This record gives sequence, C-alpha cells and structure tokens, in this order.
Amino acid sequence: MLHQSRSKALWRQIMAVFLVVILLTPSFAFAQDNGEEEEEDTIRENPSRAEIARKLEKVAEEKDIPSVILKTIAYAESTWRQWDDKGNVVTGGSETNPSYGIMQVSLRSADQDRIEELKDDIDYNITAGADLLNEKFRIQPQIGDGDRSKPENWYFAIWAYNSWSTGNNPNNAAARQEVSYQDMIIKKAATNYFPGLVTPVAITPVDPALIPIDTLPSDTEIWETPEPAQGEESGGNTMRIAGLDRIGTVNQVALTGWPDGAETVIIARSDDFPDALAGVTLAKKYNAPILVTSPSELENSVSKVLNKLRPQRIIILGGTGAISADVEKQIKKGASWTKDIERIAGKNRYETAALIAAEIPGTGEIAIATGMNFPDALTMASAAAAKDIPILLTQKDVLPDETLKMIKSSPYQKIYVAGGEGVISSALTDQLTEESGISQKQIIRLGGEDRYETSVKTIQCFFPEAEELYIADGIDFCSPLAAGALAASKQAPLLIVRTEGKGENTALEAYLKNLSPNVDLKVIGNEEIITDSLVTLLEKKMRDG
Repeated sequence: MLHQSRSKALWRQIMAVFLVVILLTPSFAFAQDNGEEEEEDTIRENPSRAEIARKLEKVAEEKDIPSVILKTIAYAESTWRQWDDKGNVVTGGSETNPSYGIMQVSLRSADQDRIEELKDDIDYNITAGADLLNEKFRIQPQIGDGDRSKPENWYFAIWAYNSWSTGNNPNNAAARQEVSYQDMIIKKAATNYFPGLVTPVAITPVDPALIPIDTLPSDTEIWETPEPAQGEESGGNTMRIAGLDRIGTVNQVALTGWPDGAETVIIARSDDFPDALAGVTLAKKYNAPILVTSPSELENSVSKVLNKLRPQRIIILGGTGAISADVEKQIKKGASWTKDIERIAGKNRYETAALIAAEIPGTGEIAIATGMNFPDALTMASAAAAKDIPILLTQKDVLPDETLKMIKSSPYQKIYVAGGEGVISSALTDQLTEESGISQKQIIRLGGEDRYETSVKTIQCFFPEAEELYIADGIDFCSPLAAGALAASKQAPLLIVRTEGKGENTALEAYLKNLSPNVDLKVIGNEEIITDSLVTLLEKKMRDG
C-alpha cells in the first residue's frame, strides 16, 4: 500500500509539472510552428533636418547638382520627410503610378526590390532622385553652355522632374491661374524655408515669352542662360547655422562643425558666460565643440547631440554650482559609452579660467578679459583660441588673486586686453606691467567705443586676411562662444555685428572692403537674430570692396 501511495503521489507531481508546461508554452509553440518570432513594432523616424540637409548637400556635390535645387525639390516633394508620423513612407502620385519618399521617386517597372529600397532607405531615395534629375538635365534641351553650376541652366530639368508636359508650360499654368512646377521651385529657393539649413538663392527663370502656350521647348532652338545667372558670381558662399532657440543654435553649431562626431566635447552652463568664455581655447586644443546646458538639468536636445557626436571624452567646466552633480550623473548615464568624463572647476570663475589656461601649452602670450560681462570678450575668446592663446578673467581695477598667480607663474612676453578702459582700467594694465615684468608696449589693448567696434579691432589685429568669416550677434553669449570654438578650429575670425538699426560701423566697413570677395560667410543664429537683409548688406559691403 505504501508503495502504491508513493507511486500515485509521484504521478500527481509529474502531471502537475506537465500541465504547467502545457499552459505556459502554447503561444510560443504556435509561433515556432508557424515560423514566426514576436517582434516589437518600431516606428521609423526621419533624421533631424540638419542631418537631412547634410545628406542632400553630400549627394548634390557627388552628382554635380546645385544643392539649392536638390534641397528645394526635396522640400516641395515631401517637406524633407521620408516617413510620416506613423512611420509609413510618404507616398504620392497616383494609384497606378505611386511615388515614394523624400524625393517622391516613382518607377515605371514593378521592381519590388527597388520599390522597397525607395521606401526603406532615405539615402537611396535621395540618390535615386538626384539620378533622375541628372537624366532630365541630359535629355532635355540645353540651356546656355550647359554649365551645371548655374541654377538657371536647370530650368528644363526641374520642369521634367515633375512632368515634361505642356501642363508645366508657364503660360499654360498662368492661364489656369497657377504656377508651373519649375517656377514654384525657383520661388521657393529664394526663401528661407528652413532657417539655418538653407541659403536663399535668387534664380532667374526662362522668360515665358520665349515659350508659346501649349508647346514644349524644342532642342533645336538656342536657349540662352537667363540673366543674371547665379553661377557666374565669383563671391564666396553664405551659410546660416541656426536652431529654434539659443541652445538649439549651439547644438546646430556642434552638428555642423563636427558632422562625423567629436573625440572630445566641452559642456558649460547656459545661464552665465565665464566658463564657456575661458573654455574656447580649450575647445581649440582638443578640436571640440562647446555645448551648453542648464545648471540643474541636462536638456533633452543636448543629450541627443551628445548621442550623435559620441565623444570619447567629456569635459565639464565649472563646479557643481555651475553644472550640478545631478546633471553630471545625467551626462554619465546618457554617454554610457565612455568613462572619460572630467570636470575643471575652481572655487570661482577666476580660478576656473586659470585652471583652463594651465591646460594650454605656453605660447608666451595671454589674453585678459573682464569676468563681469561678456560683450567685449566674445571676439577675443575666439581670436585668441585660434592662436592657442589662453584667456584669463579679471575685475575692472584689480587682478584677482587667482589670475595674478597664473600671470606670475608664466613668463609672458605679450598680453592682449579685451575692451576699453570702461571695462578694464588703466590702473589694472599698470598692475599687469608691474606684476608680469613686461613693458606697456607689450600690452595690446583692443577696445572700441562699443562691443561692435571692439570686435572689429580684435579681428583686424588677429585676422587681417580671412577665407571664412563667422558673424554673430553680441546680445547673448551662448551661440557666439559656441561659434567661436568652431571659428577657432577653422582659423577664422568671429565678428560681432549690430543687429538693430542699420549696422553702420566705419571700422567694420573698412575691414569688410579689405577682405577678398571670395570669403565665405557663416551666419550664426536664425533670421530673428540676424536678418537676411543685414546679411545681404554685409555681403554687399564685402563684395563691392
């Protein structure tokens, strides 16, 4: 009996285990029997507009297409979207002839593999659109000498990209009280439809009077390049780098200047200037962008930029009062791929600047700026950084102990002073002479009547010639200092311009006129900060010099 009882108990245990297995495994077994695996649904997301701009520019360069044309067609076709908000490919055209993705490419053949690639791969889609546009350029009537650098010579190719039909004849379109596709592209190209990512270009269309209604242009006719032709200008290029706000602009400077990532990134507080100001030379040393964040919280947008740059080293400027310990924890968590995160911090702004200066190899030169306000020091920070000259901070009349200690410990032969006597007094320069042992002749004061004249005098000293010129406003410090790091890495000057009024400045005009008309302009900030009309005025002063 005892043996039977044990057998029954054992049998019950076996059955219980069997039932548990049966209850837990049906869905798994069913999936395996049907060759299926459970996958978490993922919604495809478009790259950032800044990244899409770089993709379009890269393909335009590879395919020898004016970038303004490829960018504007992509905007007209999809507003730079490969997928919609639900992750579905943006689809247009007709039911029998659909078009897909950012460039709205359609296929005559039913090549399913190519269709799926057009849907799934934004890079493939952009390239396919560029190839199609090039094909249209090749087979449509030639305009002028066929110079591909002149946007005007692409008028018929743009027409054909949409439809080589009389429906796009500008006269037929006008009769319908509409605008033809190619004229719509030209009008849009002249606008700042994505501030900071596109540069408006005025393209001259073919005169509609040369194209009779209900006809298509013939390749037996001679089509002159419409005047004026943009491609004929010998001037440099103008590019705007901007975000929606001050931190967004700083982020865009980093992504534009370091599109392939950065080995080192420097992070400073966004609500006060001294640490970032002193950090520009450190950024130059490590070829690093400067990012800014709130002292108490790491902005989500900054975290995303860090993830794109993937730095192997992160340097935080300032103590926990500048960037809190919580923010440092957020940085470490977000940048989990690296453990090389350090902080350079003194007990105050003067010591932090001195500690940063100690990181820079000695050149025998130093720059001095006020630690009380930033306007006079914005251009100096970038110009000094370009020449590997560290910057120290001071009070108006007396050198702080931390700054004085640094000056005494290094054999400087030349000292640059940022600003006039209203920000750094003559009593302080006398102290510099006494403490450093150099003569007054070796103390170079670069100051004007205001921050704008000071900026001009600074770049005249450091950059009598330039191939690139960065321009920023002097009202805020975040974007000029971030741009200063980029400018320094390019050995280019950063100019602070007056954004209100007419921007008249005799010294500025003289400097711009002495520059080559081929200098490229980099405008930092959106049109609310630096208007297109101001940019045009600066271009004119430089080009007409």
